[in-house]
Amino acid sequence: MPHQKTSLSIADIRHPDYLFSSTEWTEWRDTFRGGEDYLQTYLKKFSDRETNTDFARRKDCTPIPTFAKAAILDIRNSIFQRLEEISRIGGSTKYDKAVAGEGAGVDREGASMNSFIGIDVLTELLVMGRVGIYVDAPSKVPTTLAEEARAPYLYHYRVEDILSWTLDSEAEDGTFKAVLLRDHAIDYNTEFDGIELPQGRKTRFRLVWKDDFGTVWCRFYDEDKNIIFYEDSMPSGEVELGIPVVPFIIADIGDSLLADVASYQKALLNLVSGDVNWALKSNVPFLTIQEELRTVGAHLKKTAEQPEPGGQPAQNNTEKHGSGTGRYYDVGMDRPDYIAPPTAPLLASMQLQEKLEDDIRKLINLAVTNKAGSRTESAEAKKLSSQGLEAGLSFIGMVLQQAEQAIARYWGMYENVKKPKIAKVAYPDRYILKEDQERIDQAKSMLELSKTIPGNKAKKAIAKMVIDTLMSGKQPVEVIQAIKAEIDSAAYITSFIEDVIAAQEAGLVGNETASEALGYKKGEVEKAKKDHADKLKLIQEAQTPLTPPGMENPASRGLPQMGEGEESASEEQNGDDDDE
Repeated sequence: MPHQKTSLSIADIRHPDYLFSSTEWTEWRDTFRGGEDYLQTYLKKFSDRETNTDFARRKDCTPIPTFAKAAILDIRNSIFQRLEEISRIGGSTKYDKAVAGEGAGVDREGASMNSFIGIDVLTELLVMGRVGIYVDAPSKVPTTLAEEARAPYLYHYRVEDILSWTLDSEAEDGTFKAVLLRDHAIDYNTEFDGIELPQGRKTRFRLVWKDDFGTVWCRFYDEDKNIIFYEDSMPSGEVELGIPVVPFIIADIGDSLLADVASYQKALLNLVSGDVNWALKSNVPFLTIQEELRTVGAHLKKTAEQPEPGGQPAQNNTEKHGSGTGRYYDVGMDRPDYIAPPTAPLLASMQLQEKLEDDIRKLINLAVTNKAGSRTESAEAKKLSSQGLEAGLSFIGMVLQQAEQAIARYWGMYENVKKPKIAKVAYPDRYILKEDQERIDQAKSMLELSKTIPGNKAKKAIAKMVIDTLMSGKQPVEVIQAIKAEIDSAAYITSFIEDVIAAQEAGLVGNETASEALGYKKGEVEKAKKDHADKLKLIQEAQTPLTPPGMENPASRGLPQMGEGEESASEEQNGDDDDE
């Protein structure tokens, strides 16, 4: 069948998953951003009876809640503070320098890999549930060893700008056969002496694909869907990338953490608006004075001209009140008093707001917890607890690790496609949320428990649990593994100073084992014996010159280890009773 032409342009193509999820993206992003646009979009009129003027005034005094953003940033910071512990081993020297933020960094703007991942990628991932990362490089490919290797760089794509994609079914490694991306490039003005000055942004479309021969190409289109040609473009506009894979990664955690929270923040916005409006307009106390209604208040009469008995017309009385003023009141009359609008509805609304604020944070934490629960079979992992939340953070960290490992792979290919130096990336395996004091208290309780459990294996297992509690998230994984290896090979089962010394003095353990249990290196026991013997000899020589040779009792000279007993030492020091 001959190929049928279609009027669909490159900019109109969308992946089915894109169309399915795009209806919620705007709400998620607005919920995180907040600001004036959020107020204008989601604040609603009380009813049709509220005029446009009143609604506009209410908008002007409405605070914009950002509790969802604060909760997202808490989650981000819990992971971000651990990025310093990431190990990247085996990459090229240029890769290591770029990762550290030297020179142009990883994004040609001086950013380190940690800042790029933590600020750009992680934030977008939590807010939208998905983020794209493109590894780019200058198009010129080195052909000789003397030529400089290309310096790759990174930029991230919002989920809205990942228009369509096809996985490489032949590779079966999660790489892409083709991707269609939307760029928001800087539009420069060069009218002033040829100086480039940004004056806005322009949209262009990036199509990257791998052909049937394994060559990867890239072609750009402008806003009018016309092909953009560059100096090294082929006649049909494409540019060869010089690597065998499409250098694009999608990090995906499923739904946004804000998926269940957006409606809560909208309700909170409208509640706060109503309360502030009521407090400004209606919460005003006013004075009440008991009067004879037959003589005052013409506004309560049927007609303003109706006379009172005796020909006196009804009058509207006003009262001047406030500080520095007073008023007489008649005998038998109630004292003038102030009354205020009831506060019960306002208090109920404030309590509801507090509950919504707490629910926002709980729902975001629950969303993190369920990220781990969706990939495990354990019901415990789905509980809203610190353990479940830490498991969710670990899952997000695993997604980031996979994405960065792909970045290291493509980076190495750009530098040397035949023999790439690909760094091995390792993220922390756990993300502990406990405070330091909580860790210490938990470790102490486990150590006390270990004293009551017989068997070396159980004691060593508890000791390793203590190491995890105290150091997981604080020390690199390699250090913790080395410590656990020391525990497995140790010849002792406790390092409590009092217990070790008591066991050694009671003859239950040898000097060598006791020394190692207290943390001293091997060989110290022999050195200590020699030093101790020298010390005893010096003490003996200093304290025995006045005693005839052969008659000394070392115990009376401060050397109980060499004496004949406490009784003989006491006799020599105090003298014999028969001599007195």
